Amino acid sequence: MTSQTAFVVKNATNNAVKVYLTLGATAGCVKTVADVSFVTNHTPKNPLQGWFSLPANSEVTYTSPSGVGFDGNFSFGSAPTNNPTDEYLSGVNLAEFIVNNSFQPGTPQETIDISAVYGVNAHLRFSMSGGGTWNAGPLYPNVSAFENGKIEHNLGKVGVFPYGCTGCISTTGFAPPSPLPLGAPKPPVTQAQPICNVQRDASAGGGTVTLIFLGFYPQPA
Repeated sequence: MTSQTAFVVKNATNNAVKVYLTLGATAGCVKTVADVSFVTNHTPKNPLQGWFSLPANSEVTYTSPSGVGFDGNFSFGSAPTNNPTDEYLSGVNLAEFIVNNSFQPGTPQETIDISAVYGVNAHLRFSMSGGGTWNAGPLYPNVSAFENGKIEHNLGKVGVFPYGCTGCISTTGFAPPSPLPLGAPKPPVTQAQPICNVQRDASAGGGTVTLIFLGFYPQPA
């Protein structure tokens, strides 16, 4: 049986940070944030979303039960939103993931990425160890870490969907936020190669995926 992948969320700063977990409604995956031990704030009306405060220089870990996937996204300082907020004028980025999904039909992939499609407020890094090797396609067959830049600095970055790039190498279906995030490329510039997803065969799961919060980017004046 495939080993379960552990998911760690780490705060590498000297200040506590509010972290939101929003689950995907994917069959066979965790159905409520109430089952994720470190999510301390949630309501029965919205079982897919909750939040917790992660103290400075600390981490939490979750491993979904055997045969159960873990799917969704983490965001920092704000719940996911497609528009800039009064606090985050350059929008909010997401750390997206699905792990422990070997039960899915066909040749399922564990997949992780950082989405800057609607903006960036946080500097995030994924670091992976153990289990099978992660890749971003033939050009990047062995990926062990990746991170995002500011809203205008994500071209060529493995594992990152740049602003507006819903399809990595395309902007199909992208609806520009209103108002536009400060610093956003106009028009959006896509990745030259399909490198936005980092994945591995779900049958080669196990080990640890660590999502590291490195701080908030300064907001443009």
